[in-house]
Amino acid sequence: MFDQLFDPVLLMTYFFTVLRAGGILFTSPVFGSTMVKPQIRFAVAILFAAVMYRFAPPVSYGFDVSPLFLVLQIARELLIGIAIGTLTSTLFSAVQLGGYLIDFQMGFSMVNVMDPESGGSFSYISQVQNVLTILIFVAVGGPRLIIEAIAYSYQVIPLGALTFSVNAFKFGVDLFAKVFIIAVCITAPPVISLMAANAILGVMARIIPQINLLVVGFPLKIAVGLFMFMMSLQFFYVAFEKVMFSYFKNIREMMRLFAG
Repeated sequence: MFDQLFDPVLLMTYFFTVLRAGGILFTSPVFGSTMVKPQIRFAVAILFAAVMYRFAPPVSYGFDVSPLFLVLQIARELLIGIAIGTLTSTLFSAVQLGGYLIDFQMGFSMVNVMDPESGGSFSYISQVQNVLTILIFVAVGGPRLIIEAIAYSYQVIPLGALTFSVNAFKFGVDLFAKVFIIAVCITAPPVISLMAANAILGVMARIIPQINLLVVGFPLKIAVGLFMFMMSLQFFYVAFEKVMFSYFKNIREMMRLFAG
């Protein structure tokens, strides 16, 4: 029974499984947060690989390979994991971008708060939406979707068998390009309302030049933006859930394209 522990093929299969799982867990949301210590993420990757490597197709070689070939295979597995994790994090970046659009229209873009998850600073509404997104992501089973994406990648893309497909890269670029579209779709009510408020203030400035827009417009836009933001929260959950599930379907499609 213990002879399998020294099987070069099984050890190489387990090693590549850890690399792919680690690449995803270190770059995906929630798991890749700076609040989670790297030692914990690495331990989760090892434990997850200990379960999954027996279900993954084994590699066809052991340790009797050239160092250059081994380095290329390691880079391939890390690339798959980082690509899946980064695309998942892009969904959260879209939500933060939508919050920044609201803040920019309200005049809050200069007010930044610290984000404990990424360690950076974001505007106020962006941070509020980011926290709501994380809570919704966990509530609807987002971590489970990430784990399923890791397991699905082992089935579609065998270990050490990544092919660089042009269609897959184009599909990934299209997913990145959808960030702005997702941001606008999720935050459409406040953004459209603030744009309408700016248009009304512009018309009022032409009709009644005596009005001081800095005195009247600034508090008015804050009131309109906050009111529409609070009213749109009841639809934020539904919109983000639909976008999230469709986004993970697109990630699976990209993995199929990488598999050729």
